[in-house]
Amino acid sequence: MSDPSVYDEAAIEAYDLVSSMLSPGAGLAAWVSSHRPLAGRTVLDLGCGTGVSSFALAEAGAQVTAVDASRPSLDVLESRCPDRGVEAVEGDFRDLRFDSAFDVITLSRNTFFLAQEQQEKIDLLRVVERHLEPGGAAFLDCTDPAEFQRAGGDAHSVTYPLGREHMVTVTQTADRAAQRVLSVFLVQSASTLTAFHEQATWATLAEIRLMARIAGLKVADVNGSYAGEPYGAHSREMLVVLERQ
Repeated sequence: MSDPSVYDEAAIEAYDLVSSMLSPGAGLAAWVSSHRPLAGRTVLDLGCGTGVSSFALAEAGAQVTAVDASRPSLDVLESRCPDRGVEAVEGDFRDLRFDSAFDVITLSRNTFFLAQEQQEKIDLLRVVERHLEPGGAAFLDCTDPAEFQRAGGDAHSVTYPLGREHMVTVTQTADRAAQRVLSVFLVQSASTLTAFHEQATWATLAEIRLMARIAGLKVADVNGSYAGEPYGAHSREMLVVLERQ
């Protein structure tokens, strides 16, 4: 998996700002709800970070168990979650063993791609299968791999405003042969400059189907947007719904 030290105390404020402004928590919750009602259900949110998706799922009525390997990320989440229906757990996704299963499992905003090797992805999907209630579903929220390849291997930078006081420049470099992308985030204000990075290894839909089958899961549906549009040649998102075989 990606090294949890990337999201250490020095970078966590910048990471939280980027996540809060750019992560589609409400969109994810709406997409999940279109496949499985969330009210009164149990949700396992893997790779929760500082809780953007976890809180959106809880606000839709779910009881959420939020898991991340970064203690500083969970410290931020816990400071915000009293009475919000979210329980924070520190742990490695690939070796989780809860006593209970869940109605819904989510891996939001490319969490699945943070498993670097195919075997790590399969191990992660086996954790999903082990903790999924019969009739439940898991949701992989992924960027379509074509988005990573458009720059042809050259570094590609985009700058976004983060509210009124901050800007973030995201620089991505994709290695098409290795299916790997390095994303560097540079967050700046008038007086501060903070950087952190993420390294991901993408998988195609065909690869996800195969890895899911190895792990005892099947692809039940694929959407191209949080509004539930069909996945197609022009989709920028690859939103995969998994069920147990």
